[in-house]
Amino acid sequence: MARVVKVNLAQARERAGLAREHLQIAHERLEMCRARPERSPEAQAAASNAVLAAIAASDALCGHALGERAADQDHGTATTLIKTVQPDGVRLANKLRRLLSDKTLLQYGTYCTPVTAEQAVRDAKVLVDALDSRGL
Repeated sequence: MARVVKVNLAQARERAGLAREHLQIAHERLEMCRARPERSPEAQAAASNAVLAAIAASDALCGHALGERAADQDHGTATTLIKTVQPDGVRLANKLRRLLSDKTLLQYGTYCTPVTAEQAVRDAKVLVDALDSRGL
């Protein structure tokens, strides 16, 4: 059974702020590793923070639009919920789904390359950018 928790506007704004912070860290680490194409801890940190940014942004977007966010361990409910957020719920869900499908590898696997990290940051940025259009 899907697990969700209630979210008020203040909590949604907190999650939005956290999403932006994680994305900022991801961008900083990505800049550090752009000169080297090989796998690195900086690229891994960029990708990992991109995943965290996307999850926090999804929580904020769902909290704002639906008054609740997913609280499941596997994050499957998060993609289902964000898909219903309008506009662009399907697009947002696709970005989140791609990041979550690689979450374990990006956060706990061997170091990734800057190319992989850059894709993760781009996907996360789509979710974080959606916060601005909703005043979060």
